[in-house]
Amino acid sequence: MNDPKVEHTFVILAYRESAFLENCIQSVLRQTVGSRVLITTSTPNDFIRSLAEKYQLNLLINPKGGSIGRDWNFGLQSAVTPYVTLAHQDDDYLPRFAELCLKAAKKFEASTPLIVFTKGRVHKFDHTYRFHFKDIIRWWLIFPFHFKRGISSPYIKKFILLFSNSISCPGVFYVKKNLEGFSFDNETEFILDWKAWFEMSRMGGSFVYMPETLHLHREHEGSATSAITSETLQREEWELLTLIWNNAWIAKQITRLLVFAK
Repeated sequence: MNDPKVEHTFVILAYRESAFLENCIQSVLRQTVGSRVLITTSTPNDFIRSLAEKYQLNLLINPKGGSIGRDWNFGLQSAVTPYVTLAHQDDDYLPRFAELCLKAAKKFEASTPLIVFTKGRVHKFDHTYRFHFKDIIRWWLIFPFHFKRGISSPYIKKFILLFSNSISCPGVFYVKKNLEGFSFDNETEFILDWKAWFEMSRMGGSFVYMPETLHLHREHEGSATSAITSETLQREEWELLTLIWNNAWIAKQITRLLVFAK
């Protein structure tokens, strides 16, 4: 869809051959409002090409892949609309995702929204868990947003990130027009989304929360992050927490606690 009036783009981040890619494509095409949809990848193959052709979607090849951050940056840069969702190939988006996020972004336009983040549920081995431990943790961490949907305070934006990543990256609606100069870390393997929210917390502008369940995040052994070792994860978490707290000892204790929350 190339209608110039369309303000939002789903950029589907495709990687190798995911058995769930077609489900993701179908979910973004079933939205209640029109969005542009394109596929980006740094691992082009016949499988991805065939799905792009089947659904008549533009396929853009990232010639400078090699990390998740490079793929996400390429996806974000590929969209020309003011609002963008980086759709993860293993996940599904409920029909009103784009509609409600767009309404929320415009409702809080005066506060210069940076992202609209949504509530999600976890799919694990094709079973949906209504109450997942990660979701419960996130619910508590973002408690200021249960009282006020849009928050600009850098202190509160940082507060919700002090102990863990409280924002589910597949369910984030980026207000690209307000993110000039922002880019994901090209070197981080696992916590680049958490690091991104921390960088955004220091920018002028607001975070906006949508309490409705609007996306389903699928966890499975073939996902890109499943291959990352716990050692790498803990090192990255410790480094980011040290930056957030400006205290290596506190960061180490929180990192130890996060092991039990996985």
